[in-house]
This record gives sequence, C-alpha cells and structure tokens, in this order.
Amino acid sequence: MKKVTRRILLLTASAPMIWSAQAHAQGTSEGGDNTIIVTGSRLPSTDLTAAAPVTVLDRTEIDATGAQSVGELLRDLPVASASASDSAGRGNDGSANVALRGLSAVNTLVLINGRRVLPNTAGGTVDLNSVPFEAVERMEVLQDGASAVYGSDAIAGVVNIITRKSYDGLLLKAGYGITSRGDLPNRELSGTFGKKYETGGFVFNASYRQAGGNVISDRPVSRDADWRALGGRNFRDSAPISSSAFRGITAPGADPSKLYILKEGASDPTLFSNYREALFPDVFTPADGVGNDGINYWDYESSAAKIKQFNAYLTGEQELSSSVKAFVEASYSRRKSAAFLAPNYFDGNLTVGANNIYNPFGSELTVYRTIIEQGSGAARLNNVDSKTYRIVAGLEGEIGSNWRWDVSGNYQKLDQKSDLGRGIVRARIAHAASDDCNSDPTCIPINLFGPAGTITQEMINAVSADNWRDISAEMKSFVGNISGTLFALPAGDVNIALGGEYRTESFSQTQDNAPDYDTQQLPFSPPTRKVSEVYAETSIPVLKDVPFFYSLDVEGAVRFSHYNQFGNTTNPKLGIKWRPYRDLLLRGSWGTGFRAPTFTEANSSQTRGYRPVVDPCQTDAYASYPGCHGMRSPTTTGAFVVSGANPDLKPEKAKNLTVGAVWTPSFVPRLALTVDFYRIKKSNIIGTADANFILAQNAAGLGFENNVTRNPDNSILELSALRDNLLSLTIKGIDFGAEYTTPKASWGSLNFRADVTYMDSYKLPLSASTAPIEQIDSYTTNLGTLAHWRGNGRVTWALGGFSASYAARYVGPVTNLASFMTDGAYPRAKSYLQHDLALVYNLEDEKMKFTLAVENLTDRMPPFLEGNYQNGFDSMTFNSRGRYFSLRVEKGF
Repeated sequence: MKKVTRRILLLTASAPMIWSAQAHAQGTSEGGDNTIIVTGSRLPSTDLTAAAPVTVLDRTEIDATGAQSVGELLRDLPVASASASDSAGRGNDGSANVALRGLSAVNTLVLINGRRVLPNTAGGTVDLNSVPFEAVERMEVLQDGASAVYGSDAIAGVVNIITRKSYDGLLLKAGYGITSRGDLPNRELSGTFGKKYETGGFVFNASYRQAGGNVISDRPVSRDADWRALGGRNFRDSAPISSSAFRGITAPGADPSKLYILKEGASDPTLFSNYREALFPDVFTPADGVGNDGINYWDYESSAAKIKQFNAYLTGEQELSSSVKAFVEASYSRRKSAAFLAPNYFDGNLTVGANNIYNPFGSELTVYRTIIEQGSGAARLNNVDSKTYRIVAGLEGEIGSNWRWDVSGNYQKLDQKSDLGRGIVRARIAHAASDDCNSDPTCIPINLFGPAGTITQEMINAVSADNWRDISAEMKSFVGNISGTLFALPAGDVNIALGGEYRTESFSQTQDNAPDYDTQQLPFSPPTRKVSEVYAETSIPVLKDVPFFYSLDVEGAVRFSHYNQFGNTTNPKLGIKWRPYRDLLLRGSWGTGFRAPTFTEANSSQTRGYRPVVDPCQTDAYASYPGCHGMRSPTTTGAFVVSGANPDLKPEKAKNLTVGAVWTPSFVPRLALTVDFYRIKKSNIIGTADANFILAQNAAGLGFENNVTRNPDNSILELSALRDNLLSLTIKGIDFGAEYTTPKASWGSLNFRADVTYMDSYKLPLSASTAPIEQIDSYTTNLGTLAHWRGNGRVTWALGGFSASYAARYVGPVTNLASFMTDGAYPRAKSYLQHDLALVYNLEDEKMKFTLAVENLTDRMPPFLEGNYQNGFDSMTFNSRGRYFSLRVEKGF
C-alpha cells in the first residue's frame, strides 16, 4: 500500500499533469441563461460538476499541446486505449479514431455538438480526421457509460466535440511543424469569419493541412526487424531482395533440401558455383548465425501517412420570433492520404516449373523472392481519397420561462475511394513461372533467376492487376427533445427531459475482383439499419441545507431502442450527487449499456472452406461424449467450416458503475481534487469460437448444439463457426485529478493540473466457456498496451500576455505477452515518459498570438516490443515521431 501511495503522490505532484480540471470544467454546452448541458445528460443545469467524471479540453489547452488533429489530441488522454492514427504504421489509411478504457473504438461514442457521427467503416469506427480541427471550440470526454442518454456504443465513454458557434470578425491562422530529423513536415492554414447581429449570426471556417510521411526504418526503435542484436529474434521476411532463393536444385554438389541464393557480385544464375546457402537466422539457419538474406521490410513500408486535407465548416442561427430560432450546421471534409507496404513477395508458396525457359537446373524449384522490381511504394498502396459531408438543420425555442425544445434533421454522407496499388496476382505469376506458360501464346514467362532487375516491367505488368476499394455510407436522423421544470420541491426544482430519435444507416463497399484472384470478394451492401428510440431523464433535488446534507440530488434516465435487425433493448441509468458540506461532493452512477452489431459483424459474407479439425467422436472415448450419440465417426482429418457474419447476433451488453468524490476546499481557493472508481462489466461480446473448441463443446454436450451437422455415419457434414455472442469482460480502476491556480501576483500566476488513471484489472477469457484471464500490466496484439498507470498533465506560468507551460505524458511498463518466454518469463516493455514545452505570446491589442511548441523534448522513442513485426512498438498507443517543433501564428481583424 505504501508503494501505491508513493506512486500516486509522485504522479500527481510531478510528471503526468492534467489536460483539464474535472472539478471546474465538467461541461459547458450552452442551454441558455446561465445554464449548461453536461455531456452525459440532456438536462440544463447550473451545476458545473456532474454525477460522472467529464474531462474538458478548451481551445487554449488544445493549442498548447501542439496537436495537429482531433485524433492525435484524444489518443494521448490517460483514459485512452490502443486506437488507430495516421501515424500508426504499416500502410495505415490516414484515418484516426479514439478508444477509452482498454476497449476497442466501437465502444466509444463520438458526437459533434451532441449528435452522432457517421462511421467511416463497416466495422463502425469514426474517422476523427474528418472533423474540422480548427472549428473545434472544446472537447468533452465523458468517462462513463451513457447508453441511457445516447444509445448504442456509449459503453467505455463519450467524446463530444463542440464546434465554434459564435465569432465576430476575421481570424487567420498559419502553422508549421517539423521533427528534429527534418522530416514529417506539417503545414496548416485556416481562416474563420463570423458575424453577430441582433437576431442571429454565423461562423464560417476553412482550413487546409498538408503533412509529410516517412518509412518505418527512419527511427531507431524500428530500424531493423532482425532484433538479435537486442536479444530478440529475427523477424525479417525470408523472401530476399538481392535475388531469389531456391529449394530443389539438383545440380552436382547441391542438396535439394537446402535453400540456395546467388553469391554477392555474381551475375550468372546458370552456374551452381555462383550460389551459396541462403541465410535466414531463426528460420532456416541457426539463430546465432552471421548474415541475413531476408528482407528488412521496414525499409519499404510507410510509418506515418502523407496527408492533404481540406475542411470547411459553417454554422448559423436566426431568430424567427421571440421564442423560436432556426439553426444550421454544415461541414465538408476531403482527405487524401498516401501510404504503402513492401513490394509483393513469395516465401515458399511459388513454384518454378522444370521447363521454365529461364530455369537452368531442369528441376522444379520452390522460390523465395521479393519482387523488388516493382519499386518502393508503387505496388502495395493504401492511397485514400475520402469525402465527408454533414448538414444539420432545425428549430429550437422556449415555452414559457421553464421549458426548452428542439427538433432537427441530420444528414451525413461518406464517399471514400482507395487505390490499393497494382499488385501481383498469385494465379498469374504461378502460371508465368510454370511449364504451362511455354504452350500458352498469351503468357509471358517470368525470369526469377539472377540478381534484382532480371524481372522486366513487361513481365510485372503481365502478372499484375489494379487493386481498389470504394466505400459509400449514409446516415439520416430526425431528433426531437423537450426539457423543463415539472414542479418545485423544498430542495429545488424537479427537471425532466424527454425526446426521441429515428435514424437510418446504410453502407456499401465494392472492390476489384478479377476472376483469377485467390479469394473472391463480392460487393458488400447490407440491409439499411433502421433505429427508433425514445428516452426520458430527470433530476430530483431531495435535500438541501440540512445537517450533513448541503445538497442531495438523484438523477435518472432510461432509453428504449428498437433496431429492425435484432429487436428491442432498454437501458436505464441512476446517478447520485451528495454534498455533506459545500466543499465536498460525493457522486456515483450506475447504468446499463449496449453496442449494436456492426455491418461487418452481422452482414458481411460467409465463406465455406475445408479445414483440419479434431473430432472427439473419432477417438476411443466416443461413447463418453453425449454429442456423439453412441456412434464412432469414421477417421477424417478435416471438415467443411462455415465462417463469417451472423445476422442473428444480439447486442453486446454492459453494466457501468462509477463512484467518486470532488473536493474544492474553501480554505484553499482554486484547488480541486477528484477521485473516481470505475467498473465496466461486458457480456455477449461478439467473437468467433475456434472450430476445434466448438467440436469439443458440442461432443461434451456443453453447448453449440446447432453448430455441428453430421452425416448418417456420424462424420461431420458441416461445422458453423460464425461470429457469435461469446465472451464476457470486467474492467476496473481509479481516476485521479488535481488542479490548483495560484493567486495573481506581480510575477504572474501558476496553474498546476494532473490527471492520472490506474487500471487495476482487465479480465477477459481467451475463449468461450473458459475462465477469465487477467490481462492488465501486459501488451498483446489484440488489446495493445494495458498499463496499470497512465498520466498526463501540465504546469503553466502566465504573466500578462505571455505564458509558458511544461507538460508530460506517462505510460507505465507492461509485460510483452506477444513475445516468447526467455528463462521462464516474458520480456518487459519499459515505461514511457514524454516531456513537452509550449510558449504563447498574446498581443491582445494587435489581436495576434504566437505559439511555439516542442513535443517530446528529449526525443524519447516508444517502448520496444520484441516480436511486434508491425514496427517494434505499439503504434496504436505511441508514435515514433520523436522531437517535434511547431509554430503557429494567428491574427484577428
């Protein structure tokens, strides 16, 4: 306990400092007069502190971070977990999303001004890079479930992006950033023009961003996939780039079972004397061997995507009468991103015929080779052109002095085209390398012998095809809300909010599908999803100004949702706020949540293929298995397995509990301390059971009764391994927050902020019907970095128009379960501590502001993860950008 306490004090007092004080800035969405609407509720309130923790990042704090996009900003929050970004490595598509509490991004609901945002994938994730960054006024992050208020996906939390609604004048901004290595340049230009007048106003913003990219090997943490020098394994690919490696050579002196490659400097591939044994340590030769012919694919793959992005945003309002106002929000975003992977390669799955015209050995050969002649960044691409449209229009007004209402329509559309490059089709190159090519007048034989360069462009064109993917998605919604005071109690007013929403969501995807592809991908166009929802929310002041009850308020909400695909779900939530005395707030909330199956999970195509399986009914113990029905099955080695989507999926379910306290001592003005315990229990988690596990459970009579169909002789006719509601999960931990601002003095003032998250447990079973396994303090490829401790924060000194701030980000060490055990233990990935500086000079009279920021002052690289072939570190949690300088200038008129 002393060790834990010491860590809390260290983190709170020094390095990881808060983004925004929870106690003082719990949400500021305007509700009229002096009221606000806190994210997580639809009730206007005068209380800045909610029953559940909400972190707020205002525009000043956002600018001080040096962040270039919404995705980059949110991914650094202590409550954030592994999620995609445009610097996530290995040919990423330039998009970014946010995930909270160690859950995937589909468990975090993203809103713009309290309204749901269209996903950009069939998997249900929202591209945060489609949000106009310069139009953002602040961000509110609810660290609690909120399905009772918002519906599906609000399990881990809610990110509500509040855009600028009021401005009078013209504001121009320009920015430039670059790393200390001289790469990853970022250029930004934006203009905001607004006008306020007596009966309304409008704000228009246009911005342009251009960011450069780099390759994975540009950073020391990911220099080479051969990690033997660091005590790890060789993760280079066994397909070499200097020439081909062959197995099966029968020339005098050759061993057909060994791999041979051309010697350095040799050019004549017809002489076996010009060959030597290929060196692939840890693969075909001893791990401690010298030399490595395998390709270091990190030299040929992008880490950060190149991006060009244009955003336009318009908002406006106009009074129609003294009690009715019309409003509109419209935005357009176009993002072009460019990323790439290594050239096509073949590592033992390509055969050269004995009579191939270039084969000098007259025997059938197995080939290992990277088609380096394609060129770096020219074959396997991920170039995306994404266009997002959004328009919201509606009316809002008042009924008397106590009731407010609004109705609105929301239309969003995504058009996304992906150029995936001109890649080699396996069936075509197999034919070009085979003996059959000799008798086919349309076939151009391919020369896989000799050093790099022997494959001509004509040969490459003959075996290649264009790869592409087009996505279109739409969301239409109609929303109505009304809120006000029902009646007064001695402790205050009883408020209520009622509302409903009707929403349709559609998605379609088409892609190239040449008839000789190994896998045929048909167009994906699932049925339109239709959602009808109603909700009710109330707050009841129970006690006020009595001993031990300065105030006591109870909050409740419930939402009923109907989906045309799976039916109905009802989710309640209860919250309590109790102040024993003015300075101390004790708060708590409990509620249920759900996540509707995505289009991919419920509607993507099913495939049927023959796979190796182990049937318990073939063993001598068949009679002891009730699922074998007393019959022994004939001996077989496999069965046809159907896998893919399941239209009968049910929603994932969750139960959220949050209990905490906010202390704002009156004897220390401007000090706020918060602590909140959280627990999330998920059930019905969608996954796919292993085919052998299904067979074992079915035979033992423990489940999956309808998943195995047998022939009359008891052999397996078919096995169904579709996605299903299989798993459960429990997460719990504690959030800490602190903020203090000194009184203004002749030397200025200081603001200290700290935000620390301690995740105590993350229990998840590895498969259905098995006991949960503790995953905390570990890294795995499917969950990412689940560190016990995470923290962020900032200390800012301000004097007049000048301010200087120091910020830091901390992520604790983890055990790398993605690696192999050494001496009976898995290796540990080190902790991470990043230091940032920002200087701001504000010339108010001139309406000018200069911001100079240095991110990652010490050029700290992410923790090394042996065995992570993606890039050697967790790119869903960290980036390898290193020390980064940025300058922003803004001028108002």
